[in-house]
Amino acid sequence: MAIKKLEVTQAPYIHGTAWMERANCKGNTLLMFPKEHKDITYIAKARSICKECTVRTQCLEYALQYPPADMHGVWAGLTSRQLAAEQRLRKIKPSKPTLAQMWSN
Repeated sequence: MAIKKLEVTQAPYIHGTAWMERANCKGNTLLMFPKEHKDITYIAKARSICKECTVRTQCLEYALQYPPADMHGVWAGLTSRQLAAEQRLRKIKPSKPTLAQMWSN
């Protein structure tokens, strides 16, 4: 039996993420997944892109829903450690499951 290849014409969306289409970083995976794990030089570049982004508020609200350890790269100009600090400051508990919880079924 042949497997039919599905052609995707639009990016799949999780409810409430349409703002990602307007993000300044759209398509720049190096900001999310740098080549070298220990190379943090991408952070300054990412922050400069985030600084001028029109959907930075939505990006931050999205990122704050998740456990910071699962949020790799830079979100709304913040690293995962900074996201954790922002969650503590705002007294926010992540509402989305961790990656481990999603795959443990």
